[in-house]
Amino acid sequence: MSLRDLIEDLTKDMMSLKAYQTWISKSRKQDKITYYRGYLVEPSIQPIAPTMDRNRVKKLQKAVYDTYVANLVTLVQKRHGKFDYEYIAVRK
Repeated sequence: MSLRDLIEDLTKDMMSLKAYQTWISKSRKQDKITYYRGYLVEPSIQPIAPTMDRNRVKKLQKAVYDTYVANLVTLVQKRHGKFDYEYIAVRK
């Protein structure tokens, strides 16, 4: 595995706000996307790519929640382990 592949794998745990907004605008009914992997409540203690950048996490969390409130998505969680959750949005 190259360094570039490793970096790409580590950044898969959270999509960018712009990528989520693009997905919302282009997705169709029943499309799903994992927008975050880890522990959304406290991202610094998650086992996969812990981050201290809480502002970035909160901005994504708010954007996803806003699409939920607007009735555009259903939110789903899948637990993989301790402090390791997969957060999924399903387009309505």
